[in-house]
Amino acid sequence: MKYLSIFISLLFSISSQASVIVNSTRVIYPAEAKFVNVQLVNRGNTTHLVQSWIDDGNASDTPEKIKVPFVLTPPVVKMKGGDGQALKIVGRGVDALPKDRESVFWLNVVDIPPQPEANSVENYLQVAIRTRIKLFFRPAGLTKSPSEAIKRLSLQHDGSGSCMKNDTPYYMTIVHMAPWRGGELKQPIKDNLLNEALFVAPYSCLSIPAKVNQGSKYRISYLDDFGARRFALL
Repeated sequence: MKYLSIFISLLFSISSQASVIVNSTRVIYPAEAKFVNVQLVNRGNTTHLVQSWIDDGNASDTPEKIKVPFVLTPPVVKMKGGDGQALKIVGRGVDALPKDRESVFWLNVVDIPPQPEANSVENYLQVAIRTRIKLFFRPAGLTKSPSEAIKRLSLQHDGSGSCMKNDTPYYMTIVHMAPWRGGELKQPIKDNLLNEALFVAPYSCLSIPAKVNQGSKYRISYLDDFGARRFALL
């Protein structure tokens, strides 16, 4: 089946929130799994067309040009209001991926709302809304569990600045970072040294766009496998 073109048609009324949502913020694909399912839900009252595909990190690539070691079905589906739909992801060629660390891909879901009935409105703006979440392929037999990985995260300093060192086989997403001033570890972080979340690849050191002091402690908030926020000290 050919993929549909993602489009924006000039009409007058704008709806900026997707009716079709993904019931997760990330997808983990364990190497031993034959497939994984991702659940979609149409929270609206009308039938929407949904186009889905997986990319390797280039968000501008068109679906028909992308080569990834996964097959996703169905790539295009109509969802009535209130309905759910499972997307099935099957690994094809994942044996060629690194076995000592995670690999990351991206799941794209585009919600295309229905066109208004003829003569129902004179002007209307129809917008296709795209949701894009991370898909992690996790090899079998990694030495540390994801819950232990945070203990091997550290701050490194040199003359040119500081970086977040990830000495684990897992991708780490750091959403907040602030100086540690004591108190409850899980209390809300009011100040944040990060302008945007840090996505630190396995066995890498990602430059921090903020000034941190060597020898000081910092409290971070990071995302676990379920997209929930966890807290730790560095």
